[in-house]
Amino acid sequence: MYLKVVTPRVEFDVAPGDVVQAGIVITNSEVGCGTLSVQPLIFRLVCRNGLIASDHALRKTHVGRALTTEAESTQVFRDDTLAADDRAFFLKARDVVEAAVSEATFRQVAQKLQKTRDIRLTGDPVKSVEVLADRYTLNDTERAGVLRHLIVEGDLSAYGLVNAVTHFSQDVDDYDRATELEALGGKLIELAPGDWKEVAHAA
Repeated sequence: MYLKVVTPRVEFDVAPGDVVQAGIVITNSEVGCGTLSVQPLIFRLVCRNGLIASDHALRKTHVGRALTTEAESTQVFRDDTLAADDRAFFLKARDVVEAAVSEATFRQVAQKLQKTRDIRLTGDPVKSVEVLADRYTLNDTERAGVLRHLIVEGDLSAYGLVNAVTHFSQDVDDYDRATELEALGGKLIELAPGDWKEVAHAA
């Protein structure tokens, strides 16, 4: 299950006419045996695509009554213990949701995105996409799709490359994979200058 919600109450101008809004992504296994995750979302109005800021995420793996540490491997949690644990987690989830759409957290993530506008792709754009694809294991179709969006949108900067990745996610039929590409956009805005240099100056 994916729940993606955006609020127009919290906005940021990355550039004149290029507005992003704050949102959240909540994911959970349909069969209840996976991980519940709450992550901030940056939604770009121009392209209608999202970027998931996974560095501010909250996750909880469903373990039910099974224990994961050796010391507790023969014990079983009582119902009130499990209920208290669930309540504590959902209180944390509430706090993450509130923080994700708060002006302070949203602006922090949006400014990281904005800073990528200053990183020019001075090398071969094709090579830049290849470096990115090799590092993050994009298949041939994904490489071609990201490159297509980069060229069509005409922004040969790190910002353009981030948006090419997240915009291409809309072309992907597999929703799980599309969401992973949105999360890749979030990883890219966290790249160190040295890592961006390798991508931007690829030749």
